[in-house]
Order: sequence, then C-alpha cells, then structure tokens
Amino acid sequence: MDAERAGGGREDGPDYLGMLDEETMNLAWGPDRSPEDRRRIVDAAVIFGRIFDERMVEAPPASLEEKDFQRFLMGLMNAVIAEFAAQEGIGEAESGEFLGDIRNRDHVLEFNEVLEASAQDPDTSLKEHLRAAVEGRQDKAIWARHFRSG
Repeated sequence: MDAERAGGGREDGPDYLGMLDEETMNLAWGPDRSPEDRRRIVDAAVIFGRIFDERMVEAPPASLEEKDFQRFLMGLMNAVIAEFAAQEGIGEAESGEFLGDIRNRDHVLEFNEVLEASAQDPDTSLKEHLRAAVEGRQDKAIWARHFRSG
C-alpha cells in the first residue's frame, strides 16, 4: 500500500483509523484494544502489504512448494518486524513480540486484506470492507478446520 500509514502523524497517507467508527473497530479488534493497539495493527498491515508487494516483484518464492513458500514468508515477516520496529522506535524483540502474538498477527493480516479489497473496490467504504471481513471469519475458520482435518 505504498507509504501509507494509519494517520497517526507518521507519514502522509490516508487516515485509515479516521475512516472507521468505534463500533466497527470494536467489532473487528475487540473493545479492549487501545487507540495505540489499533494504530499499530493498521500500521503493521500497511507495512506488511507494501513489503509483500515489493518482495513479490523483486524476489518472489522460488516455487509454490511448501519449503520455498515458508522461506519466503519467514523473510517477509523478518522484514516487517524490522521495519515496524524502526517506525515505532522500539527494538526488534518488542516488534516481534507484538507481531508474533496470534491475535495481533491475525488482525494485521486481515486488515491487510481489507486494504487490498478497498483498493479494488473504492466505492465501498473501508468500514464496510472491514465489517465484511469480520463477518467472513467464521467461513474462513470452517475452511481452515476442513483442510487441517484432511
């Protein structure tokens, strides 16, 4: 998503959090999330999307075989952790802890998908895209369980 940020004064770019209402953010991320948590989720999603796009052009996985794709994803996440740490002014260990938390990681990846959907369908509000993603969680969970069970 280029050099866009959540709108917390980091860099010029869309104010994604400003495009969402409290109800939608509570639905998506839970009412226990602080404004800082929300900003971090959005910023990390933007970083992830940009680095993913760059890597797919510059150094895509050698193949779609699991080992090659795993290697690609590990390198991608290491780059995201490093850039997120630099942007937040924190150490890579703290960045890795935030992004390694399964709840945070799921929210970051989901919001990245929301940003992609919004770019493809700009006539639908970001809030509506996020609500649709949240409503689709159960379907994704069903498919994930189906594929894990063989």
